[in-house]
Amino acid sequence: MNVETHAAIGRAISRHLHLVSRLEKRLVRGLEGPDRWRWREFPEFRAHHSIYPERIMDIVWSARRAYLAGDLGGALEALGVALHYVQDKCVVGARKGLRRIHNEVEREIASLEIPADAIREGFEKAECSPLFVRAVLYSIEPSANPAEALRSACLYSAMIAGAVYNPSQPPREVLEILERVKMEKAKKKRIAWILIALLAIGDLVLILTQPLISVILLLFSPTLLLLLVTLVERVNPRLYEQLAWYGLAQR
Repeated sequence: MNVETHAAIGRAISRHLHLVSRLEKRLVRGLEGPDRWRWREFPEFRAHHSIYPERIMDIVWSARRAYLAGDLGGALEALGVALHYVQDKCVVGARKGLRRIHNEVEREIASLEIPADAIREGFEKAECSPLFVRAVLYSIEPSANPAEALRSACLYSAMIAGAVYNPSQPPREVLEILERVKMEKAKKKRIAWILIALLAIGDLVLILTQPLISVILLLFSPTLLLLLVTLVERVNPRLYEQLAWYGLAQR
């Protein structure tokens, strides 16, 4: 999409969020940024239409962290950068064989009005969850139909914006996850202490009966203890990701 279309979608999102002028400018600046960057400085983000979803997800995480920290301007600017790539992925790619079609589709899109109903629908569907955002990113399909591509760009942009720019108070479901994580850790710690006690008793017995084996066991004890600590601290990555989305864990 051309830079004017990116900016127009950003302003439509801004109206829905009732952003003040200063914050709207930060969102639009982010949306326009990738088309104005010097690619020697940002080579990994040069391919707008084929950028990997996880790359976009990293930018979305930057936006969410800024939002949780109260830096609304920074959050919106990072969000704008992520949405730029989301919107570009909705348009048929610019590879050699498709470049002419791609340019024609972009020109046609520039003449269309932003579908306000798609923006509204996107915010209504939004869920404040990183799992939701990732699912959206992986569901994007490019289109050679100008109206369809624009509508998808607006819909997906609003869905992701609604997931990021959302109250930081975690819902009951996330708090339940936090409690479950705490209970899992407490259970693992009890098991770990039992194993450590058994290890110490076994080593003491071996010192009295098999000194050589005892020395070998002592040499491997730090590795075993490290393994126990790792098992205690390990939690389902998806659970941690949801907690981190609300600032309840480090990502």
